[in-house]
Amino acid sequence: MKKKVIVMSTIIALLAATVQVHAETSISLDGSLNSKPMNSNTDRDAGQKISFKDIQGHWAVSSIQAALDKGIVSGYPNGMFYPENKVTRAEFLKLIVSSLGHEAEPTKSNMQWYDAYVTSAKVNKLYVESDFPSSDWSKPMTRMEMVHVAARAIGKIGTDDYDFLYLAVKNGLLSGTGNGKLDPDGTTTRAQALTVVDRIGKVRSGQTLKVDTVALKNAERAKNAERDPWGRLIRTTNLPKNEKDFPYILEEYPNEMYEMKPNIIVDTTSAQLAKMDRNFNNKALMDQWKQTTENYYNLMLNVDYRTIDEEWANTLFTYHNQAFRVVLADMRRYVKWVKENKIIMTGSLVAEPSMVTDADKLAGYFIRTKFSFEIKSYIKYENIIFDERFIDADTFKKGKKYAGYVDIPLSTNSNTYDLKVSGMATLFSDNSIVREVK
Repeated sequence: MKKKVIVMSTIIALLAATVQVHAETSISLDGSLNSKPMNSNTDRDAGQKISFKDIQGHWAVSSIQAALDKGIVSGYPNGMFYPENKVTRAEFLKLIVSSLGHEAEPTKSNMQWYDAYVTSAKVNKLYVESDFPSSDWSKPMTRMEMVHVAARAIGKIGTDDYDFLYLAVKNGLLSGTGNGKLDPDGTTTRAQALTVVDRIGKVRSGQTLKVDTVALKNAERAKNAERDPWGRLIRTTNLPKNEKDFPYILEEYPNEMYEMKPNIIVDTTSAQLAKMDRNFNNKALMDQWKQTTENYYNLMLNVDYRTIDEEWANTLFTYHNQAFRVVLADMRRYVKWVKENKIIMTGSLVAEPSMVTDADKLAGYFIRTKFSFEIKSYIKYENIIFDERFIDADTFKKGKKYAGYVDIPLSTNSNTYDLKVSGMATLFSDNSIVREVK
């Protein structure tokens, strides 16, 4: 089910080029119809300028216009271009392959639309599978993922993520997002993607681009900085008050996430686990706990009454402690309620494996997470989220985005360490932080 919801959301932001599969009518999450996008090659005479309402005065207008002139991207018949819409991994590879004039590789009839472009990117050495996870091509592409493809497009190959980032900044392909900030985990918009594509073309034609010197210094520092087992930057300044409770502090998380009070039954900190717990120090196992937690909540936080079905419930339950069989029936009832109450919600959750705590009395672990969600549609404000403590939470406004942090308990009904989301899990525990994003 998660795949269906994500695919619908990515169609809205589709970087439609001259390939027919990108010109289908689709339904957006707010129920409106997106008719056939305007094709920049066929809907206007050569050299004619089209002024989309939302790119006038936009910082990337020249790159957008260049892409329109080349026919590698399109706008919409309503006069909008949507420059701030997010770009998926698949869409960015298609954009790069098309802009460089590479042919889409033939695929079997039952393949996804993007397989031809992924294969072409591999054949032309623009992408290798170790660059970034390819399990979900419909996910928004991060800036860190983007620089792998961008650097390869100008013949540069890094040794790791931050070396690729450094090469992209050094060659002028990527600038900072403000004061030289690199924001490697930030998503990529249509405008940003087209700017990078434009710069790639200029470098390949022999031009030397202006470099963001502040961003370059930050990229060089990040390249040489100490990292954790997952390759993330370790922060050594402006540390949280309880820094001793963790084996290290990461650049990507604010102090608020670290300083959030743990569950009252937790008796072993992450730092203590790092010294003596073989599970905590097993990276493969931590990856598994992280993925299970994210799979559960990224499915639970993305529901749409127009597409949800019983398979959503069946899949969600696979990430839940199997001892709680009654929960599966609850999940199936929730599916019916989503349809009846016309619920649409989007969201995401990231679990952090370096922030795991233990509760000996409960014989279970907790993993700290950051999450966000937006409730877009419902008839009755009742049981919107599949969470039994939703009723006790603050009232969430329709169309507003909320974000926060919470410790999710993990448990299992077997003697293995294949932990699942516990039956006691909730986003709205006494220690969680949830607030509206302004």
